[in-house]
Amino acid sequence: MLIFVTDDQRADSTLALMAATRKWFTRRGRTFTHAYATTPLCCPSRTSILTGQYVHNHGVRKNNQGHRLPQKRTLQRTLWLSGYNTALAGKFLNGWPLERDPPFFDRWAFQRWGYYDTQFNVNGTIEDVAKYSTTYTGDRAVEFLDEFETEDPVPWFMYVAPFAAHKPFIAQERYAKANVGKWHGNPAVRERNLSDKPEFIKNRRLTPQEGHQLRKKQLRTLLSADDVVGRVMQRLKQNGELNDTLAFFISDNGFSWGEHHLNGKRLPYKESVRVPLLMRWPGHVARKSEDHRLVSNLDLAATIYGATRIDPPHRLDGMSLLKKKVRDRLLLESYGNFQNGLPSWASTLTSTYQYVEYYGRKGKRIFREYYRMDRDPWQLKNLLGNRTHRDDPWGPPLKAQLAQDRACIGDSCP
Repeated sequence: MLIFVTDDQRADSTLALMAATRKWFTRRGRTFTHAYATTPLCCPSRTSILTGQYVHNHGVRKNNQGHRLPQKRTLQRTLWLSGYNTALAGKFLNGWPLERDPPFFDRWAFQRWGYYDTQFNVNGTIEDVAKYSTTYTGDRAVEFLDEFETEDPVPWFMYVAPFAAHKPFIAQERYAKANVGKWHGNPAVRERNLSDKPEFIKNRRLTPQEGHQLRKKQLRTLLSADDVVGRVMQRLKQNGELNDTLAFFISDNGFSWGEHHLNGKRLPYKESVRVPLLMRWPGHVARKSEDHRLVSNLDLAATIYGATRIDPPHRLDGMSLLKKKVRDRLLLESYGNFQNGLPSWASTLTSTYQYVEYYGRKGKRIFREYYRMDRDPWQLKNLLGNRTHRDDPWGPPLKAQLAQDRACIGDSCP
């Protein structure tokens, strides 16, 4: 079992420059074209990957709460107790102290921050690492694979998480001036009228030129992450384990490059919540295949439990990607960073529309958005924020469904 997790990599076009990732996953596995991070923020999203639960169920709501990881519900614990060797390479969780060893991993080399001159906890020892952190993560991941090989046929689980493409977006020297192609933006980048958006967005003024620079910097860091994927998959091939490995490639959340004058994540807009998701398992997953279902970061854990036939220790909110089940909607949710002016919000997302509610400090609804995603994929026209009510959707069913989903658990979740 192998999971690659990049940081802040949005879905559209970012894989185009990642040749190794496309070689090993896109051409030899399945691409999920409508994959989402149910909470677009690093620590909550990564906890959802490891537990298969929505944030309102696993409890890690904010970015500095990695120390609250519910250990008894994690993939690594369940697989470790079932006889798997387990390993962690790269970034773990924001808020997890570097000096604290991550439970239920047999071997690890994890960092908290940075590209050059960083620190890693390597099997319990804090080491100063001058090498580019993404490359060092790859070094350790390949080393762990070789150690697994000496203990064959014991099965293994490895979580590989390069720091790329998180700010401060420092590219490896070899890629510092790499040509990442031209970008002409999109209608959301060129949007001028923000009168239908929440108040905290109306004063944002990121320019298309600034968005272009963000894109360029992020993509250059992802070239090194692509190298890690290539090295790890090549070593799997050398070790004769390609056909026996269920592997995933995903990002913890997306990132805006100036859409609606925004940069970053945390918000319910498409660029922030959509992520790349790829899966390969020769003999079980068709090569060069595409899956257009609504899927999410919650689904990796359910897929792994299904593939291993190991019972999870708790009720999972996700669904196995190896089955044909189709969901009609997703819940997206985020708990506010009020000090930075960001409220809490929750959203219902379907193939045709997105409904969003924003909440103040006391949980009272303060703003709503509704977008016809089939007609308005760039979310330019909030039908609940314009001056006419003629095009408003019928509100009570939307409100009731969202309230129900915000309290869901297990099979009751969308």
